[in-house]
Amino acid sequence: MVPPRIRLGIMMFIQYAVWGVWAPILGLHLGNLDAFKDAAGLVIQWKIGIVYMTLPIASIIAPFLGGQIADRWFASQRFLAVSHILGGIALLVVARMTGFGEIFVGMLVYNLLYAPTIALTNSIVFHHWPNEKFSQIRVWGSIGWIVIGWIFGIWLPSTIQCTKCGEMLAVSGLGDWVFSILSIGHKPVMGDCLYIAAVLSFVLGVFALALPHTPPSKKPGRPWAFVDAFALMRNPAFVVMAIVAFFAAAEVQCYFVWTQSFLEKGIKLASNKIPPVLTLGQICEMVMMVLLPLVLKRTGFRITMVLGLAAWALRDFLFAIGQPTPLVIGAVALHGVGYAFFFTTIFMFVDAIAPKDIKASAQSFLSSMTIGLGMLVGSLAAGMSDYFQDWHKTYLLPAIVLAVCCVVFLLFFRPKTQEEPTGA
Repeated sequence: MVPPRIRLGIMMFIQYAVWGVWAPILGLHLGNLDAFKDAAGLVIQWKIGIVYMTLPIASIIAPFLGGQIADRWFASQRFLAVSHILGGIALLVVARMTGFGEIFVGMLVYNLLYAPTIALTNSIVFHHWPNEKFSQIRVWGSIGWIVIGWIFGIWLPSTIQCTKCGEMLAVSGLGDWVFSILSIGHKPVMGDCLYIAAVLSFVLGVFALALPHTPPSKKPGRPWAFVDAFALMRNPAFVVMAIVAFFAAAEVQCYFVWTQSFLEKGIKLASNKIPPVLTLGQICEMVMMVLLPLVLKRTGFRITMVLGLAAWALRDFLFAIGQPTPLVIGAVALHGVGYAFFFTTIFMFVDAIAPKDIKASAQSFLSSMTIGLGMLVGSLAAGMSDYFQDWHKTYLLPAIVLAVCCVVFLLFFRPKTQEEPTGA
């Protein structure tokens, strides 16, 4: 029997590989479709923002239902299996779509299936693994995001400059080799990210059945578990964290929507290099996940979260400056500091303060505040921004917002001593 720790790590690896193969680059695929261009052939950015809004919309609706089912009626690992198998089918359908309306509906259906699994995978880990060691499992999600980003980077064809003639020569990618072996007459394109995500989703759907059993709570309680999660709003520290997390999540969604185009058009990076470069954030996140228990033990929740917010603010300030190019590319790594020290830590904090029988619903509630409402607002902001004209102004505003969040958090986030991690 494979130890639970390994099975949980594999679960996180595939869970975030599914998300990581399409989220950073879907906008580049959509920008190649006629339905997302105007008469002059320019990309209609608000349409891309609307498609990215499907995950936040789903995260507002679905996690409450997912948390309710996992808390009361249905084993979490079985719910995870069904969600990913159906999600894989939805992705295969979306991959063949070209119209704006149908892609929006298709991605909404898919994300209604995927969104609950973000909180449920956290809940499964917390059920079988100590809270203070959560990052040891969650780090495999970062590794999954990194690995799939690099694989997709070499999946696409590239160009190199001939040393003799100086001309740019086409170089086949991994996708060309795979399609050649399978005798499939298809050229690798950005849209393949959806097919790969579908395959990974099927794999996780089957693998989820081998995860440690995570039964619903046997403790009787109110019939709608997610209603109990609102009781956390009586905790002042939770209220401050939820408000700041809302603004931070909005900025994260802007990062997801903007950065792929910023790297391609702002600093002229080759499109096949964008997926690997974006994984710098996850590479850094992986390191930070390993360090997270030590940082939490020494500094506690408050300072750890502030360090994460400050890293995101610094990243956006460097993007706003826009030069030199190596510094801008290096700033992508700061995304990982923020994701580990803030985004991961807020879920650990919620697990520490939530009553046992509503832990899955509490995770879902926080997901709805961040991946739901926060990223919904971020999608709208990203879609309305005319950032092709002025990247400096585009990134300066979120940088200032995050700097203000740091100050607010330092002044008003005061968890009780018993809510702090052991040894803090």
